[in-house]
Amino acid sequence: MYDLAIVGLGPAGLEACEIAIKNNLKVIAFEQAELGGTCLNQGCIPTKAIMHCANLIKELKDADKLGIQLFSAPNFSWHKILERKTEIVSKFNKVLEPSLKRNITLIKAHAEICVIDNEIQISADDNYYQAKNIIIASGSKPVELKGLEFDHEFILSSDDIYNISKLPKSIAIVGSGAIGLEWAMIFSMLGVNVKLIEKASVIAPLCDIDVQKRIERILKSNNIEFYKDDFITETKNNTVTLNSSKTFDVDLILSCVGRRPVIPEILISGCKENFKLKIYEDFSTDFDNLYVIGDANSEIMLAHAGSYQAKCVMKKILFNKPVIKKPVPSVIYTLPEVASVGLREQDIKNKDEYIIKKTLITSIAKSWCDNAADGLVKVIIKDNLIQGAHVVSKDADLLISMFNILIDRKIPIDEIDDIIFPHPSFAEIVSEVLKNGR
Repeated sequence: MYDLAIVGLGPAGLEACEIAIKNNLKVIAFEQAELGGTCLNQGCIPTKAIMHCANLIKELKDADKLGIQLFSAPNFSWHKILERKTEIVSKFNKVLEPSLKRNITLIKAHAEICVIDNEIQISADDNYYQAKNIIIASGSKPVELKGLEFDHEFILSSDDIYNISKLPKSIAIVGSGAIGLEWAMIFSMLGVNVKLIEKASVIAPLCDIDVQKRIERILKSNNIEFYKDDFITETKNNTVTLNSSKTFDVDLILSCVGRRPVIPEILISGCKENFKLKIYEDFSTDFDNLYVIGDANSEIMLAHAGSYQAKCVMKKILFNKPVIKKPVPSVIYTLPEVASVGLREQDIKNKDEYIIKKTLITSIAKSWCDNAADGLVKVIIKDNLIQGAHVVSKDADLLISMFNILIDRKIPIDEIDDIIFPHPSFAEIVSEVLKNGR
């Protein structure tokens, strides 16, 4: 009997594991793939490693605007870019497994949840394990569209895209969420002809309305063609046909319209049944000692959201503390970056109760110094508190972190005015939008 069993060791599972170890719990964990989950191996980290290279290439191409003359256009090796990405991922992989094995029982195998005589057990490699509490953190996998089933050669998932050995000359990207937008930017900056297709009537449908407009400007400035309110109806050889009757040839299709949770099969009394696991607001289930966190519960499919959920569940297990929901920031690593936290303008029902302030990044001197004057900041205020913030800017990930602290700690607007921000810095935009935003 273990104190805690964890199924899945992505960001959520690893966070739960770390807290359990610090509290001297006897832990068993199951992971059939590489430790670190999608984020480390096929998501956040490898994409940002590739994005950094693409950003640098774009900066070098624009060097003459800064008075820097290059004697030839920058060349790059797609193979070397992928090699660097792999090295970064491998560094984390090499540290994770040995560290965990020193403190827990690690089973590298597929796991199933079994209910035998009303007791939950975990089955893996023909063995059964029991624990006082069980956390499912089994992650997610790409959504597959009917008619665009992944063949892993021409029609790729977001997991497949890292495996292409040769940079395509052209690509159609289906979906304008974070994954689609980031890969559209990467390929465009590397000289690939990009077509971005979005079934919704707007690009980046999850973003604030002002951010959506700004993202369209970013796409246009990077020569990325986009099609709204449209979708692929047919692919024949390399020809893509859209619902709008437009056709074009591409080397690859990247379908990235979202991810769906992966939850281990529930076996009742040893026999497989159609059992739908119900997940509640506090990440608990109908089983008293079974919790589901991270992408597996599909609440917010972000690594840092999963890590926070792990903290909440571990506090509940260890100290019986209630789960407290908090605003979760999100970042899209385009150039410039796009970041949001809290309320969007389109979420507001009674606009008379809110104050909306906006300012351009051009109001900050540092943006001109860094050749990064494209962007805006928007805040939504009610009752003298920031309820939502949206940033399009260089270092938007850092700026949204500051706004997140102000929202989370409920710091009144007049107290923010007393905070001293360094000059010149992008951080100044926080006070600028509150004082002079319109």
